[in-house]
Amino acid sequence: MADIFSDMAAVATELLAPASEGGFGSGTIKLVRLIPGAAPANEWDSPAPPTRQEIPLRANAFGVHSNLVGTEASPGVAILATDKRVVSAPIPGGYQPTDLMEIDGRLVTILQVKNIVGAGTTSAIQFLVR
Repeated sequence: MADIFSDMAAVATELLAPASEGGFGSGTIKLVRLIPGAAPANEWDSPAPPTRQEIPLRANAFGVHSNLVGTEASPGVAILATDKRVVSAPIPGGYQPTDLMEIDGRLVTILQVKNIVGAGTTSAIQFLVR
């Protein structure tokens, strides 16, 4: 029997489906992972360029709430009015600290990641991006 958090993850996946599939997902949102290229044969040669891996997300992007502007996203990094909050269904394989995000073709930096339910089965993921 599935627990309530697994059920919530399934609901988030369904709700955040693209609008074309009847969900509330907006635009095109992808997690972008740059996989380092092969090391050069000679140390004085340049390494091979990284390979770009894109993971489509079932997600929606929103502006940040005005009461968060000026607060810290992480030590020394203040939240700006132009930052965005992205809510995503759970990501197969998870995310890595070096990942980037692409929103409607524009690359953004991930400032903060919060799993929605902080422990156990993740039901959704909230990103703060710039």
